[in-house]
Amino acid sequence: MNLSHLETATADSLAPVLLAALHRLGRLGREGAVALARLAGDDDADFDEAAEWIADIARGGLCR
Repeated sequence: MNLSHLETATADSLAPVLLAALHRLGRLGREGAVALARLAGDDDADFDEAAEWIADIARGGLCR
């Protein structure tokens, strides 16, 4: 997916890209987390909401 298409991407087209990116960041460990933290603002409500959904998925709390 081209980064210029992110604003108009559907959930079904964006989810596989996000999953692949999260897997890669997970393999990078702390280095990946620090790189993401540098980009995420402290008052970024969209990021905070997305992080809550991802945490819910990780806990198995979201029905598929």
